[in-house]
Formats: sequence, C-alpha cells, structure tokens
Amino acid sequence: MADVFISYARDDQAMARRVARALQAEGMDVWWDADLPAHRAYSEEIERNLEVAKAVVVIWSAPAAKSQWVRAEADFARNAGKIVQAQVDSTLPPIPFNQIQCANLKSWRGGGSHAGWSKLRGSVRALITGEAAAPQRIGKEAWWKQRRFQAAAGVLVIALLAAVWLAPQWLRSGDGKRPVVAVLPFESLDKRDASLVAGIWEDTRQALSRNPQLLVLGPNTSEQLAEDGKTATRAADYLVEASVRSAGDRVKVSANLVRTEDGAQMWSESFDRRLDDVFQLQQQIAGEIEGRIRGRLAKRGGTLPQHIATTGEIYALYSEARANIRNRRMNKYDESRKQLQEVVRRDPNFAPGWATLAVAKTFFGSGNDVDSAAEADARRAIALAPNLAAGHAALGLALGRKGPAAKAALERALELDPNDIEAMNWLANAVSMEGDQKAAAQLRDRILEIEPLWWPAILNKVNALTNIGDLSAAEEEIARLEKLGDSQSAALISMHVANRKGDLSTAVNIGLERYRSAPADERAMLGNLLFSPLAQLQMFDILDKISPPPSPWIPYIRRNDPKAIGMFEAQFEPRQFWTFGELGIVGARVYLLNDQAAGLARMYHRAANSPEEFAKLVGKARIADVGPIAALALKRTGEQAEARRLLEIALENAQEEQGSPEDQQVRVARIYAVQGKTEEAIGLLSSAVRRGWIPPYLPIHVDIALDPPLAELNKDPRFEVLRQQILDHLKKERAELGPVKLN
Repeated sequence: MADVFISYARDDQAMARRVARALQAEGMDVWWDADLPAHRAYSEEIERNLEVAKAVVVIWSAPAAKSQWVRAEADFARNAGKIVQAQVDSTLPPIPFNQIQCANLKSWRGGGSHAGWSKLRGSVRALITGEAAAPQRIGKEAWWKQRRFQAAAGVLVIALLAAVWLAPQWLRSGDGKRPVVAVLPFESLDKRDASLVAGIWEDTRQALSRNPQLLVLGPNTSEQLAEDGKTATRAADYLVEASVRSAGDRVKVSANLVRTEDGAQMWSESFDRRLDDVFQLQQQIAGEIEGRIRGRLAKRGGTLPQHIATTGEIYALYSEARANIRNRRMNKYDESRKQLQEVVRRDPNFAPGWATLAVAKTFFGSGNDVDSAAEADARRAIALAPNLAAGHAALGLALGRKGPAAKAALERALELDPNDIEAMNWLANAVSMEGDQKAAAQLRDRILEIEPLWWPAILNKVNALTNIGDLSAAEEEIARLEKLGDSQSAALISMHVANRKGDLSTAVNIGLERYRSAPADERAMLGNLLFSPLAQLQMFDILDKISPPPSPWIPYIRRNDPKAIGMFEAQFEPRQFWTFGELGIVGARVYLLNDQAAGLARMYHRAANSPEEFAKLVGKARIADVGPIAALALKRTGEQAEARRLLEIALENAQEEQGSPEDQQVRVARIYAVQGKTEEAIGLLSSAVRRGWIPPYLPIHVDIALDPPLAELNKDPRFEVLRQQILDHLKKERAELGPVKLN
C-alpha cells in the first residue's frame, strides 16, 4: 500500500498530479484517486488507502474548502496526526485546519527549490520515516491575524458532517483495536420459553453487530465460549449475559455486561415487558440491551458525541441541529428540535441526540412542563451513555434553578470533558446566580481561551460587565474582537453595549448598516439583537420586515386590541398561555387594559389549583415577572388571599433572577406596586430610571402606564414624572435616528 495519500478537489487535479509526480520522483509511494482500480468500490478504496497511508497531503483551495470529501479526509488525517497541508490559491484552510502549518504552493510549478515545496516535501518525508512530531500548530497571534469570519455560525456543521463520510474509520479506536464482545446464549428459566429466548439472544447479537465500534463474535463461537469460561475470558473483552423468565403475559429479562479482564460488572438491568407480539418484543429488548451497552463500550468511554456510533445519515442530521443550537440561530430552533426528534425516533439509543434534544427543548420553551421533558431527555442520554459530557451538561441546563443539582451536573460534565464550552457557559451562569461573580468571570475567560470568537460566551461576558456598570471593560472586549478581525462579533457586542447605555439610535444604526449586506445566518443573529431597540422605538414597520410576526395576533397585542384575546384563547390551552414565551405577560396585559380581569382569572384557575402550582407551572425563572399580573387579575375579582400568596411567592423568587441591577429593581417594584407598597415601588422605579433603565418592550411596555402592575402607581405624581422621562428619552432617540431605510 502507498505511504502517501493525496486529498484534493476535482478542480485542482492538475496540481494533485504535479504533487504526486514530484513525490514519486523523490522515491515515495503515492496514491491518489487517479490510481483507483475500475473494479473496486470508490469509497471503499479511498477509505482503505487513507487509513494505511503514513502521510496525507491535503491540497486546499476555494473548491476544496467547500468539498465535504476533502474536509472528511483532512479531518481523519488531522485526528490521526498525519496531515500535511498545502494551499494553491489565496483561500486559507477552514476551521480547524487553519491552526496547522500550511505550505504555500501558489507559485510552485514543479521545481525542487521552491520554499513551499521544500516545506511540504520535508514534512511528508518526516512522517514516512517516523521522525515527525504532531503537526505544528500556528502561533495564536499569527492564526488570528489570518482569521476571517467566513460565516462562523455555519462552519461547525461542515466540520462535523465531514467526519460522517469516514464513519467506519472515524469510529474505530486510535490503535485500530475494537472491543471484542461475546453475547453468550441467554438462559431460559423455563424450557417452554426456549424459542423466545433464542430469538431475543439472536436479535441482541445482531443489534450489537451493527455497531462498527465493536467486534461481536458469531453465534457458534459464543455457544462454545458459554461452555468454557476460561476460554471466554481469553477470547473476548466483554461478555453479555442474560436470563429470561415469562409469567402469564409478562416477560422479564435480566441482563449483565461483564469485563473479562477482572470480572467487573459494567452494567446490569432488568426489563419487564408485556408479551403481545413476540417478534416485536424480541427486537425491543435487544434494542434496549444494545442501547445500554453502546455508550459504555464507545471509544474513550463515550465522553464526546463523536465517540458514539450511529449511521452517517443520522449523525449528519444530528450535527446540523447541534450546530444551529450551539451558534444560537434562534430562527432555526424549532427546525432543529424537529430534526433531533427525528434523530431519536430513527435511533432511540443514540445518546447525543437525546442530550441535544434536551437543550433544544430548554431553549425553545419555558415553564415547568418543558423543564420536566428536557430533564427526562437528558437523563435518558445519561442512562444510555453515562460518560457523555453533553448529557450531564444538558441535565444541568434543564435543572436550571435547582441550584446544587444543576451545578453538580455541570461540574460532572466538565470532569468528563474539561473543554466543554457549553457546560462552562451554563456553569458560569449558575455560579453567577449564586453571587460568585469572580468564579463566573474565570469560567467565561476560560471559554474564550478555547473559543475566542464564540459569540454567546462573548455576549454573556459583556452582559456581566455591563450589569456591574463596567462599560470600559466591555469596550475593551469590542477592541479585542476588532483586533482579531472579527467584525461581526464586534458589531453584535457594540449593539448590545449601546443598547445597555440607552443609546438605541446607535444600536439600530450599527445593526442596520451590517444587516444590509450580511449573509442569511448573520442576518438572523442581527435580527435578534435589533428586535429590542426597534421595538423600544416602536419602529414596527422596519422590525416586521426583519422579523415578520410569527403569529397573527401579535399586531393586535401591540395595539392592546381585545380581538387578540379570542385569537390566542382559540390557539392555546390555559397552561400553554401562561408558559408560551412572554404571552403570559403581554397577553395578560390585553385582558386587564380592556377590563377583562375576570377572563384572565379564569385562565389562571384553569391552569392551576393554587399559587404554588401556578408558580411550578411557569417556573422559578418567570414567576417574578408573571406573578404580579396574574395576582392583579385575582385582586380585581375579589380573590385577595390568593393574590397575596402569589405575590409572596413571586417576591421570594425575584432576587434569584438574572439581569442588571435596574432590571431587578423594576421586577421587585412591580410586585410592590400590586401589593400596595407605593413608597417602596416608587423608590425602586426611580432608582432604575435614574440609572438609565428603559422598558424592554417585552415584557414591559415602553409606556409604563400600559404595564398593569406599574400602572397601579399612576395616582402618585412621581410616577407620571418617571413615565415622561422615559418617553422623552425615546422621542430623542427616534429623532437622532431619523428616517430609516432597510435597503
């Protein structure tokens, strides 16, 4: 077999031929697909030669960077530590290959003295002779000088998809040795069940055999090993054993996974199923056993998603959804959630699919019902793959406000994968809520060491800085991004900082200037950040062109039109009404501004039987915001005790909410206002406005007289003064912005 494999895009065939001939002239054995035998399968031959080659030369160009085959071959070579890179045009290697040295062959015409060719030839020879260390990484400063954003939100999808094309090689352990598993004949505890037990055994063995990470011994060998325990320990790394007992219309299977090296029991579980369809039962139990074993015997213990086997098609679907979520493409959350539901439907034992589905549910929905569903999915992922870091991270996110339990899950994720940036991000949020801002800052700095341009972490860091009023440090972060050449993230963060300063016109100008020429993915992110300042300025004509209203009742809610009530009552059950985004606040506002407190109180009672149940429904993260408006409806319908208890619960949770100090002050002020504590409420509201607080529009209307809880203060003349200060500021910002054109 050849020592050198050449990976290239079809457009670069002439250069590939030149490189091949030059290396052959140096006495090296080279394979490229021009040598492909006519009688061999294309992908099989490529994979075979790629795996055995000692050096893989990847020729990068604009077409190569877009080729999934080139990326897949490069990814395999990088992981195997045998990649040698060359660029033949001005295109830099894509992430993560741009962190490895790359020979420049742009001006090479085949001569032996060319500097780029000498570099490539020397690297290839060193790998062949075994003298090479791991591929040399470019220094951080040099790499970031080369960096161009190139739609970073989409790069992760391509990088992950690339691995799928080489699934069999990619799934094998680094030394090529796969765990050997013997599925011993299952024991029938009742002779009458012999055929059933044999069927379950064979289905289990076949299910495990489909996993390319495992070498599963055949049935004849397994039967012989069952008779000789000593031979079994020498022939297999792991034994799968099971006993089956039936009783009436029930079947109970007890299964074990044993490591032969020391006899340790790696896993044990019992399955109790109803015997309706014998063949379906056999397949179901076989699938259950396979699922519990797959993650435990996965490469490197199943720590990372790419270590756990599934089909290439399913992994491609999963990786696309995961990339959308990791890059916070909010406009694709629903699509990604549906993709992940399809992933776990087609492969119910693929633990990473369940873990990421839990994250998608947490991001997409709100309320206790959603949290419970997300938690169940995360726990299923962990049951399938106990060492999957993403499963523990998803559990920590789903547990949310459950303090120590959430924190412990996130810390476990980082024990398993110290570089899991999502787990670090969510743990930073958790410790921040506990008041440990120093630990949160350290975690965010660690994230940015690993992923300097991951904008969710950057935004969280800047948000924390602005929350404590450290705007100079926030500006330094913007300068850092600009120095690294990441103009997109710099623009996003500049918008955020301007918005936090109350400089809405600047935030809109920055966003629209970039939006006009931005690609689709960047437009989606810009649209998310433009939403708040455009809504605060009441510029819905522009806002609706950027983000069309997803529901027909939204324009009616904006006008507080009572027609909205019938529309969303027809669409939502009461429990959904209170937990669907901000509808429980803005929709409730429409009820109260149209003297329909009784209707809102009915929605409350149909959703919950007590204040405690209502708080559990909407979740700790939202009860401080939703509680006051629901309590106001109860007060107006004479249910004083119910309202009083609901406000007490809201106040208990208000201090746990994240956000700026001003947001916290207004959150508590709304509760005090409904409780009738006017002095306390006015004091907090005055402090927030004095420090530059502007209502976010969602959930609090920019005209605070249209927020029913705060409007309880309208008899106090100080309230009207504060209201006018806010409205005057917004008027000034609109004047500074002037006429706006989207195109």
